[in-house]
Amino acid sequence: MLLQLFITFFMIGFVSFGGGYAMIPLIEEEVVSRHGWLTIGEFTDVIAVAGMSPGPIATNSAIFVGYKTAGVIGAIVSALGMILPSLIMILLVSAFIYNVKQSRSLKSAFYSLRAVVTGLIIYAAI
Repeated sequence: MLLQLFITFFMIGFVSFGGGYAMIPLIEEEVVSRHGWLTIGEFTDVIAVAGMSPGPIATNSAIFVGYKTAGVIGAIVSALGMILPSLIMILLVSAFIYNVKQSRSLKSAFYSLRAVVTGLIIYAAI
């Protein structure tokens, strides 16, 4: 059960982009339809509580689902499964950037992004 929780939330965290609200349909599909860990009513309650709790809604919902299915250990395993893909990607990208940080083209790209960000801020202000 714990391995299944971890793999389920690891895959959701790995393939989902767009934030926690974009992950809700995937979590619902896995938790309610595929595995039957929660009913649709329980899942709705989980999303409501996860949305009101501080922190990311996807991680909060993973913690609630893990707790409901396997107790405290399930909550920890589900949270690790949801967080680990992002952590791995961040570490890989930061290692890559650290290795090429002296690159002239990378410095030029970051320098040009300043103008783009400034333009976007001005556009938003208008």
